[in-house]
Amino acid sequence: MLPRDQIARCGRHFPRHPAYTAGDVSRSWGEVDSRSNRLAAALQALGTGKGDAAGMLSGEFIEAYEHFFACLKIGAIRVGINRRLAVRELAHVIRDAGLTSLAVHVDCLPLLEKLREAGALEGLHLIGFGGKHDLPLDLETLIAGAAEQPELPPIEPEHPAFYSYTSGTTGLPKGVVLTHQGLAASIPYAVSQFGFSRGDRFYQATSNAWVAIVLGMLGLANGMTTVLPEGGLFELPKLLPDLAKHRATVALLAPTMLTWAVEERRRNSEHDLSALRMIAFGSSPSTPTLIRDAHDVFGCDLLNCYAMTETTWGGISFLLPQDIRRGLADNPDLLNSVGQISPLFNIAIRDEHGADLPRGQAGEVWLRSEANMLCYLNLPDETAEVLVDGWMRTNDIGRLDDDGYLYLLDRRKFMIISGGINVYPVVVEAALSEHDAVLESCVIGIPHPVWGEAVVAVVRLREGETADVAALRDFCRERLNHVQVPKHFHFVAEALPRTVTGKMQKAQVRDWLAAQPEQFPWHD
Repeated sequence: MLPRDQIARCGRHFPRHPAYTAGDVSRSWGEVDSRSNRLAAALQALGTGKGDAAGMLSGEFIEAYEHFFACLKIGAIRVGINRRLAVRELAHVIRDAGLTSLAVHVDCLPLLEKLREAGALEGLHLIGFGGKHDLPLDLETLIAGAAEQPELPPIEPEHPAFYSYTSGTTGLPKGVVLTHQGLAASIPYAVSQFGFSRGDRFYQATSNAWVAIVLGMLGLANGMTTVLPEGGLFELPKLLPDLAKHRATVALLAPTMLTWAVEERRRNSEHDLSALRMIAFGSSPSTPTLIRDAHDVFGCDLLNCYAMTETTWGGISFLLPQDIRRGLADNPDLLNSVGQISPLFNIAIRDEHGADLPRGQAGEVWLRSEANMLCYLNLPDETAEVLVDGWMRTNDIGRLDDDGYLYLLDRRKFMIISGGINVYPVVVEAALSEHDAVLESCVIGIPHPVWGEAVVAVVRLREGETADVAALRDFCRERLNHVQVPKHFHFVAEALPRTVTGKMQKAQVRDWLAAQPEQFPWHD
C-alpha cells in the first residue's frame, strides 16, 4: 500500500475527525484528502508530474501537509526548504533538487527577494499562501479552481517521495532521497511503538522542512489528530498554553525543547496539562538528569526514540515508558540507553573494516531496512560510502547489551582518541549534566602535543550559578575515568549552537575553539 492510499482511506473512514489543528484552524481528514486532491490536480495543470520536484517554504501550517499529500498522490517529489538556511544554502537546495515550483508562506516572503537577487527563482512557479502576497499564483485560488481528482500515475514503492536536506561535508546541505516504500513502512511501525490510538491528540513541534514532517503524518496509520504549534513556529512561551488549549495527550519534543519545557513548567504550573499522558523525545542525545527532571516536573510517561533522516525517520529504537520507569526505580544505567530496536530494522555493530563485533563491544551502528534512504541526491561517492551491500552505515558509535538495548556513545567523527584510548563525548556530557550548576555542555577533542587529542568541555552555567574549573574537574573525577576527565574547561555565557532539530553543532564549536589555541594551557 502506498502513502496516497492511506490518505484516501483516512478521508473515507474518518471524514469529520480532525486530522490537523493549528491555533484556531482545524481540518478534518475528509477536508485534507479533498484539498490535497485538488492541489494535486492544480500542480498537474502547472506541468508538475511524476518525478518533478515541488518545494515548500513554510512554518508549521496545515498547508505544508496538504502540499506533501498532493505530491504523494501524483508522484511529485516534495522538498522542504529550511528558512533558517543562509541564502547561499537555500539557492543550492533549489538548484540541487531541480524545483519546478515553490509554495511560500507569507512569513517567508522576505527570503524570496534575496533568492531572486541570487538568481535562484528563474523558471519556478511561485505559489503564495497564508495571507496577502503579490506572487503570480495563490494556493487557495489554485485549490478552488482545480479538478476534484488528479490523474493518478502508477508509482513504484522505491520511487522517490521526498528529499530531506541535511548538513553536508562540503558546507552545503545534501539531499537525502526517501521513498514511498520508506514512508509506508515507517509510519505504522512508529505508531505501534509510540502506542498511539485514534483518540490521541499529538502535539508535534518539529520542523516540516526536514524528515520530521513524517512525525506529522503518523495519523495516517490510525486517524488521530496532529496538533501544530500556534502561529506556525515553536516558541517556548506558547508551548504549555498550546498543550492545555488543545488537550494534547502526547507531545514530541527535541531534548533541547524538553529542557526548556521543564524550566518553564517549574516557573509556571497554572496550565491544565491533565490530558497529557506521555512526552516523547529524541533526535539527539538525552541525559539521565533531563529524564529525571521531566518525570518529576510533568509526572507523565516518557519515551525516548532514536531515528535519523536516512531512515525516513523510521524509529530505529525506542526506550519505552516501562523502561524509563525501571530506570528511575532501580536500573539507572538504562536511562543512558535509547531502547530496544524496532522490528522495522536489522542492526549490526561493526568495526572499521565492517566486521561484526561481539555483543557488548562498541562499534559503528549499521542498519538494514526498507525504510533506508535510496541515496544522497547527486552525490554518488558519498552514497557508496554509506550504502554497502544492502546495509547503511550510520556513523553512530554504539553497543548492544545482553537484553538488546542500544547505547549510543557518539558520532564516529566526534569520538576523541586521547593517549590511544577512545573517549565518547556523550559520556562526559552526561556526567557534567549531573552538576547542579551546569545548564549545557559540549565536549570535543582538541589537538594535544602529548595525548594526541585532549578532552575539552565547553560549559554554559545556569543563570545565577557558579562553578570553577577545580570543582568541575573534581566532580568529573568522581564519575569518569582519568582519560575522560576534561583537561580544559571553557565557559560561555550564550547558548551553544544547535541545528533546527536541537542537535549540538559540535563541528562548529570544535572549529571555533581550535582557532584559539593560545587559550589552552599546553599551547607552546
